Amino acid sequence: MKQALYQKRLVHYRIQRQRERLVIALLLLIVLLQSIALYFRHERIIIHPPELTQHYWVEGNRFSPSYLQEMARYFCHLLLDVNPIQIKTQGEIALSYASPEAYGALKAQLLADEQRLRQQQASLHFAPKDIVLDMSQLTATVTGELHRYVGHKKIDSDLSTWQIAFLQRKGRLFIKSFEPVVTPSEKK
Repeated sequence: MKQALYQKRLVHYRIQRQRERLVIALLLLIVLLQSIALYFRHERIIIHPPELTQHYWVEGNRFSPSYLQEMARYFCHLLLDVNPIQIKTQGEIALSYASPEAYGALKAQLLADEQRLRQQQASLHFAPKDIVLDMSQLTATVTGELHRYVGHKKIDSDLSTWQIAFLQRKGRLFIKSFEPVVTPSEKK
């Protein structure tokens, strides 16, 4: 009697063990598939800081157009909203975003601007009005009012256009160039 009961329980435990092995194998397969999917997937990080005007995302080596707009607006602020005291500090921040190829030219441009502002005892304020993006070339063309001041007196104001070329490396955005756009009427 006990022998038959033990045999019955043994068969039941073997069936239960086979079911558990099947479930374990299935779970291992699911984990393996999820690991493979995670390895080939780039996470999209959506960022919406309170001081910016719009949210943006960064996914692997791709950026949202709003990210380029915000970075273009930020770099225009760093490089064009300056006075003789702030230009060095803001320039160092901008240089930390410069690509190695553009670092020397951008630093020379900042030093020349600093010297010119100190000699003239002037300051600049740039108010961006329009930003046009070229996502294939990673460039932003920023048009706005450039105001020049000596002391507290506004001496000049004109419409100015600047082009910022970006370079993407390992999911990070660098400044490739920052130059004024010269229209054909200005060349004459």
